[in-house]
Amino acid sequence: MSQSRPNGRPSAPGKSVPPTSRRSARQQRLANREANRALSRAGTSGSSGGGLGTLMLWTAIAVVIGVVVIGGAYVLTNKSSNGTSYGSPIPARVLTSTDVPSNGQTLGYTDAKLTVDIYSDFQCPNCLAFALETEPTLVDKYVKTHKIKIVYRDFLVIDGNTGGHESLDAANAARCAADQGKFWAYHDVLYANQHREGSGAFTKDRLKTMGSLIGLDASTFGTCVDSGQHNSEIQTAQSSVPNDAQGTPAVYIAGKLVAQFDTATVSAAIDAALNPASPSPSVAATPSASTAPTATVAPTASPS
Repeated sequence: MSQSRPNGRPSAPGKSVPPTSRRSARQQRLANREANRALSRAGTSGSSGGGLGTLMLWTAIAVVIGVVVIGGAYVLTNKSSNGTSYGSPIPARVLTSTDVPSNGQTLGYTDAKLTVDIYSDFQCPNCLAFALETEPTLVDKYVKTHKIKIVYRDFLVIDGNTGGHESLDAANAARCAADQGKFWAYHDVLYANQHREGSGAFTKDRLKTMGSLIGLDASTFGTCVDSGQHNSEIQTAQSSVPNDAQGTPAVYIAGKLVAQFDTATVSAAIDAALNPASPSPSVAATPSASTAPTATVAPTASPS
Protein backbone atom coordinates (compact mmCIF):
# COMPACT_ATOMS: atom_id res chain seq x y z
CA MET A 1 0.00 0.00 0.00
CA SER A 2 1.42 3.15 -1.03
CA GLN A 3 1.68 6.06 1.40
CA SER A 4 1.31 9.74 0.74
CA ARG A 5 4.14 12.19 0.98
CA PRO A 6 3.49 15.43 2.74
CA ASN A 7 2.78 17.03 -0.67
CA GLY A 8 0.00 14.45 -1.36
CA ARG A 9 1.73 12.53 -4.19
CA PRO A 10 2.27 8.77 -3.82
CA SER A 11 5.63 7.62 -2.50
CA ALA A 12 7.91 5.33 -4.38
CA PRO A 13 6.97 1.68 -3.90
CA GLY A 14 8.75 -0.03 -1.04
CA LYS A 15 9.87 3.24 0.51
CA SER A 16 8.11 4.58 3.55
CA VAL A 17 8.45 8.07 5.03
CA PRO A 18 9.51 8.03 8.67
CA PRO A 19 6.89 9.52 10.98
CA THR A 20 9.40 12.01 12.36
CA SER A 21 10.05 13.35 8.85
CA ARG A 22 6.35 13.83 8.25
CA ARG A 23 5.98 15.70 11.55
CA SER A 24 8.94 17.97 10.76
CA ALA A 25 7.62 18.86 7.33
CA ARG A 26 4.16 19.57 8.72
CA GLN A 27 5.55 21.74 11.45
CA GLN A 28 7.70 23.64 8.96
CA ARG A 29 4.71 24.23 6.75
CA LEU A 30 2.68 25.51 9.69
CA ALA A 31 5.55 27.72 10.79
CA ASN A 32 5.89 29.22 7.31
CA ARG A 33 2.17 29.85 7.18
CA GLU A 34 2.25 31.59 10.57
CA ALA A 35 5.22 33.72 9.51
CA ASN A 36 3.41 34.84 6.40
CA ARG A 37 0.36 35.74 8.46
CA ALA A 38 2.54 37.75 10.85
CA LEU A 39 4.11 39.67 7.98
CA SER A 40 0.69 40.34 6.53
CA ARG A 41 -0.59 41.63 9.89
CA ALA A 42 2.45 43.85 10.28
CA GLY A 43 2.09 45.25 6.79
CA THR A 44 -1.50 46.33 7.36
CA SER A 45 -1.10 47.53 10.92
CA GLY A 46 -0.59 51.25 11.48
CA SER A 47 -0.30 51.19 15.25
CA SER A 48 1.12 47.84 16.41
CA GLY A 49 4.81 48.22 17.06
CA GLY A 50 7.65 46.32 15.47
CA GLY A 51 6.14 45.32 12.14
CA LEU A 52 7.68 45.97 8.74
CA GLY A 53 4.63 48.03 7.74
CA THR A 54 4.97 50.16 10.85
CA LEU A 55 8.59 50.79 10.06
CA MET A 56 7.75 51.78 6.50
CA LEU A 57 4.91 53.99 7.73
CA TRP A 58 7.08 55.88 10.17
CA THR A 59 9.82 56.20 7.56
CA ALA A 60 7.35 57.78 5.15
CA ILE A 61 6.13 60.14 7.86
CA ALA A 62 9.70 61.15 8.64
CA VAL A 63 10.34 61.90 4.97
CA VAL A 64 7.19 64.03 4.72
CA ILE A 65 8.10 65.96 7.85
CA GLY A 66 11.58 66.56 6.50
CA VAL A 67 10.22 67.91 3.23
CA VAL A 68 7.80 70.21 5.05
CA VAL A 69 10.48 71.53 7.38
CA ILE A 70 13.02 72.15 4.64
CA GLY A 71 10.43 73.65 2.30
CA GLY A 72 9.05 75.81 5.06
CA ALA A 73 12.49 77.10 5.93
CA TYR A 74 13.09 77.99 2.30
CA VAL A 75 9.78 79.82 2.02
CA LEU A 76 10.32 81.72 5.25
CA THR A 77 13.72 82.96 4.15
CA ASN A 78 12.19 84.28 0.92
CA LYS A 79 9.10 85.94 2.35
CA SER A 80 8.48 89.35 3.84
CA SER A 81 7.32 89.83 7.41
CA ASN A 82 3.64 89.56 6.44
CA GLY A 83 4.06 86.41 4.36
CA THR A 84 4.31 87.97 0.91
CA SER A 85 7.07 86.35 -1.11
CA TYR A 86 9.59 88.61 -2.84
CA GLY A 87 12.83 87.80 -4.58
CA SER A 88 16.01 89.79 -4.23
CA PRO A 89 15.73 93.52 -4.99
CA ILE A 90 16.37 94.46 -8.61
CA PRO A 91 18.37 97.35 -10.10
CA ALA A 92 16.48 100.38 -11.38
CA ARG A 93 15.43 100.29 -15.03
CA VAL A 94 14.67 104.02 -15.23
CA LEU A 95 17.58 106.12 -13.98
CA THR A 96 17.68 109.75 -13.00
CA SER A 97 20.14 111.54 -15.29
CA THR A 98 23.63 111.97 -13.87
CA ASP A 99 24.37 114.76 -16.36
CA VAL A 100 23.08 117.37 -13.91
CA PRO A 101 24.36 118.19 -10.41
CA SER A 102 22.53 117.15 -7.26
CA ASN A 103 22.78 118.09 -3.63
CA GLY A 104 20.97 115.82 -1.22
CA GLN A 105 17.34 115.73 -2.29
CA THR A 106 17.75 118.59 -4.77
CA LEU A 107 18.40 117.91 -8.44
CA GLY A 108 19.49 120.72 -10.74
CA TYR A 109 21.62 123.83 -11.08
CA THR A 110 21.81 126.55 -8.46
CA ASP A 111 20.94 129.21 -11.05
CA ALA A 112 17.66 127.52 -12.02
CA LYS A 113 14.84 130.01 -12.49
CA LEU A 114 12.17 127.95 -10.71
CA THR A 115 11.97 125.41 -7.92
CA VAL A 116 9.64 122.45 -8.35
CA ASP A 117 8.83 120.75 -5.03
CA ILE A 118 7.54 117.21 -5.22
CA TYR A 119 5.93 115.83 -2.06
CA SER A 120 6.09 112.05 -2.32
CA ASP A 121 5.91 108.71 -0.51
CA PHE A 122 8.07 105.86 -1.78
CA GLN A 123 5.19 103.40 -1.28
CA CYS A 124 2.77 105.53 -3.30
CA PRO A 125 1.81 104.00 -6.70
CA ASN A 126 1.06 107.43 -8.21
CA CYS A 127 4.50 108.62 -7.11
CA LEU A 128 5.97 105.65 -8.94
CA ALA A 129 4.08 106.67 -12.09
CA PHE A 130 5.34 110.23 -11.72
CA ALA A 131 8.95 109.06 -11.23
CA LEU A 132 8.84 106.83 -14.29
CA GLU A 133 6.84 108.98 -16.69
CA THR A 134 6.94 112.67 -15.77
CA GLU A 135 10.22 113.17 -13.95
CA PRO A 136 12.49 112.08 -16.83
CA THR A 137 10.76 114.57 -19.16
CA LEU A 138 11.14 117.38 -16.64
CA VAL A 139 14.82 116.61 -16.23
CA ASP A 140 15.52 116.55 -19.97
CA LYS A 141 13.39 119.55 -20.87
CA TYR A 142 13.82 121.87 -17.89
CA VAL A 143 16.49 120.74 -15.43
CA LYS A 144 19.26 120.29 -17.97
CA THR A 145 18.48 123.71 -19.45
CA HIS A 146 18.76 125.46 -16.04
CA LYS A 147 15.07 126.35 -16.04
CA ILE A 148 14.04 124.42 -12.93
CA LYS A 149 15.50 122.44 -10.08
CA ILE A 150 13.57 119.60 -8.48
CA VAL A 151 13.38 119.09 -4.73
CA TYR A 152 12.11 115.76 -3.39
CA ARG A 153 10.19 116.21 -0.13
CA ASP A 154 8.92 113.42 2.12
CA PHE A 155 5.18 113.30 2.62
CA LEU A 156 4.33 110.10 4.51
CA VAL A 157 0.75 109.04 3.85
CA ILE A 158 0.85 105.26 3.33
CA ASP A 159 1.99 104.37 6.84
CA GLY A 160 -1.11 106.05 8.20
CA ASN A 161 -3.25 103.81 5.99
CA THR A 162 -1.45 100.54 6.74
CA GLY A 163 -0.41 101.10 10.33
CA GLY A 164 3.15 100.21 9.37
CA HIS A 165 6.42 102.10 9.04
CA GLU A 166 7.77 101.12 5.62
CA SER A 167 7.32 104.63 4.19
CA LEU A 168 9.32 106.08 7.08
CA ASP A 169 11.99 103.39 6.77
CA ALA A 170 12.29 103.95 3.02
CA ALA A 171 12.50 107.73 3.46
CA ASN A 172 15.19 107.28 6.10
CA ALA A 173 17.13 104.89 3.86
CA ALA A 174 16.98 107.41 1.00
CA ARG A 175 18.43 110.08 3.26
CA CYS A 176 21.10 107.62 4.39
CA ALA A 177 21.97 107.24 0.69
CA ALA A 178 22.01 111.05 0.39
CA ASP A 179 24.67 111.10 3.10
CA GLN A 180 26.86 109.29 0.59
CA GLY A 181 25.81 111.53 -2.30
CA LYS A 182 23.45 108.99 -3.90
CA PHE A 183 19.93 110.06 -3.02
CA TRP A 184 18.65 110.05 -6.60
CA ALA A 185 20.23 106.72 -7.47
CA TYR A 186 18.60 105.18 -4.39
CA HIS A 187 15.32 106.97 -5.21
CA ASP A 188 15.36 105.08 -8.53
CA VAL A 189 16.05 101.70 -6.87
CA LEU A 190 13.28 102.21 -4.33
CA TYR A 191 10.69 102.85 -7.02
CA ALA A 192 11.97 99.88 -9.04
CA ASN A 193 11.24 97.65 -6.04
CA GLN A 194 7.92 99.12 -4.98
CA HIS A 195 5.20 96.53 -4.34
CA ARG A 196 1.81 96.55 -2.68
CA GLU A 197 1.47 99.06 0.16
CA GLY A 198 2.54 97.70 3.54
CA SER A 199 3.45 94.34 2.03
CA GLY A 200 6.99 94.04 3.37
CA ALA A 201 8.76 95.26 0.24
CA PHE A 202 10.64 97.89 2.25
CA THR A 203 11.86 95.92 5.24
CA LYS A 204 15.16 97.13 6.62
CA ASP A 205 16.97 94.06 5.29
CA ARG A 206 15.65 94.68 1.78
CA LEU A 207 16.45 98.39 2.04
CA LYS A 208 20.04 97.54 2.94
CA THR A 209 20.29 95.12 0.02
CA MET A 210 19.09 97.88 -2.31
CA GLY A 211 21.96 100.01 -1.09
CA SER A 212 24.41 97.39 -2.29
CA LEU A 213 22.97 97.71 -5.80
CA ILE A 214 24.27 101.28 -6.10
CA GLY A 215 27.59 100.78 -4.35
CA LEU A 216 26.90 102.36 -0.97
CA ASP A 217 29.29 101.66 1.88
CA ALA A 218 27.49 98.70 3.46
CA SER A 219 28.58 99.24 7.05
CA THR A 220 27.78 102.95 7.21
CA PHE A 221 24.54 102.57 5.30
CA GLY A 222 23.41 99.57 7.34
CA THR A 223 23.96 101.37 10.62
CA CYS A 224 22.05 104.41 9.34
CA VAL A 225 19.11 102.27 8.19
CA ASP A 226 18.94 100.10 11.31
CA SER A 227 19.11 103.05 13.69
CA GLY A 228 16.56 105.19 11.84
CA GLN A 229 19.13 107.97 11.88
CA HIS A 230 16.98 110.48 9.97
CA ASN A 231 13.57 109.52 11.36
CA SER A 232 13.18 112.55 13.59
CA GLU A 233 13.93 115.06 10.82
CA ILE A 234 11.54 113.25 8.46
CA GLN A 235 8.78 113.37 11.05
CA THR A 236 9.50 117.03 11.76
CA ALA A 237 9.29 117.76 8.02
CA GLN A 238 5.69 116.52 7.97
CA SER A 239 4.61 119.72 9.71
CA SER A 240 5.98 121.70 6.76
CA VAL A 241 3.80 119.96 4.17
CA PRO A 242 1.42 122.57 2.69
CA ASN A 243 -2.15 122.36 3.91
CA ASP A 244 -3.54 122.06 0.40
CA ALA A 245 -1.46 118.93 -0.31
CA GLN A 246 -4.18 116.30 -0.02
CA GLY A 247 -2.30 113.36 -1.48
CA THR A 248 0.86 112.19 -3.19
CA PRO A 249 2.48 113.19 -5.37
CA ALA A 250 1.77 116.85 -4.72
CA VAL A 251 3.66 119.05 -7.19
CA TYR A 252 4.36 122.70 -6.41
CA ILE A 253 5.83 125.15 -8.91
CA ALA A 254 7.17 128.32 -7.34
CA GLY A 255 5.14 127.45 -4.27
CA LYS A 256 1.85 126.93 -6.10
CA LEU A 257 0.09 123.55 -6.21
CA VAL A 258 -0.42 122.07 -9.68
CA ALA A 259 -3.84 120.56 -10.22
CA GLN A 260 -2.59 117.28 -11.73
CA PHE A 261 0.74 115.46 -11.82
CA ASP A 262 0.71 114.21 -15.42
CA THR A 263 3.47 115.35 -17.76
CA ALA A 264 1.33 117.66 -19.88
CA THR A 265 -0.20 119.51 -16.94
CA VAL A 266 3.07 119.94 -15.07
CA SER A 267 4.91 121.05 -18.21
CA ALA A 268 2.23 123.60 -19.01
CA ALA A 269 2.38 124.98 -15.48
CA ILE A 270 6.17 125.30 -15.70
CA ASP A 271 5.94 127.06 -19.05
CA ALA A 272 3.38 129.49 -17.67
CA ALA A 273 5.54 130.26 -14.65
CA LEU A 274 8.64 130.75 -16.79
CA ASN A 275 6.80 133.00 -19.26
CA PRO A 276 4.23 135.15 -17.50
CA ALA A 277 1.39 136.02 -19.83
CA SER A 278 1.91 139.22 -21.85
CA PRO A 279 -0.87 141.84 -21.75
CA SER A 280 -3.78 140.62 -23.76
CA PRO A 281 -4.43 142.23 -27.19
CA SER A 282 -7.57 144.01 -25.89
CA VAL A 283 -5.65 145.56 -23.02
CA ALA A 284 -2.78 146.59 -25.31
CA ALA A 285 -5.19 148.28 -27.80
CA THR A 286 -6.74 150.53 -25.18
CA PRO A 287 -3.69 152.78 -24.63
CA SER A 288 -3.18 153.10 -28.41
CA ALA A 289 -6.76 154.23 -28.94
CA SER A 290 -6.61 156.78 -26.13
CA THR A 291 -3.39 158.39 -27.35
CA ALA A 292 -4.24 158.39 -31.04
CA PRO A 293 -6.85 161.21 -30.89
CA THR A 294 -4.44 163.42 -29.03
CA ALA A 295 -1.77 162.94 -31.64
CA THR A 296 -4.27 163.58 -34.41
CA VAL A 297 -6.02 166.64 -32.93
CA ALA A 298 -2.86 168.58 -32.17
CA PRO A 299 -1.63 168.74 -35.76
CA THR A 300 -5.11 169.61 -36.99
CA ALA A 301 -5.47 172.50 -34.59
CA SER A 302 -2.17 174.13 -35.53
CA PRO A 303 -3.01 175.22 -39.12
CA SER A 304 -6.26 176.85 -38.04
